[in-house]
Amino acid sequence: MQKIKNLAAIGRISAVLGVAALAGCSSTDSSSSNDQRSEGRTKDDKHITETVEKKLKSDPMYKFESVHVSTFGGVVQLSGFVDNQDQSRRAEQVTRSVGGVNQIINALALKPQAMPPQTLAPTGQASGEPLAPPTATANPSPNSSTQKY
Repeated sequence: MQKIKNLAAIGRISAVLGVAALAGCSSTDSSSSNDQRSEGRTKDDKHITETVEKKLKSDPMYKFESVHVSTFGGVVQLSGFVDNQDQSRRAEQVTRSVGGVNQIINALALKPQAMPPQTLAPTGQASGEPLAPPTATANPSPNSSTQKY
């Protein structure tokens, strides 16, 4: 019995060491394996992103907190939500003022208008289905509590 326990322990230790050895072979930085940019270009893009984010957050008019900035090869993509079209244009203007920006992809979306809260009564129907007026039934359902057995 002791021999089986020792073999099981050795098996577990071997499995852990094998997994650790294989994990050491893989790269933990998956972005660099798929990224075709040079190290210098990557640093430039990071600097552009940080500068645009800083300028947007310190903008005296809007303080863009919900705008995400991504840069690849000098192309800056703005995404997120703004309150109106003027804010979208201003974010693009601020981005254009940063050195190294070759192109801007403005993917900013306008926040949807808030709808007033409504009190809805349960209908028993799935959402999206048209509401049908209640119908009177002459015969009680078979599951009704008035049915005799």
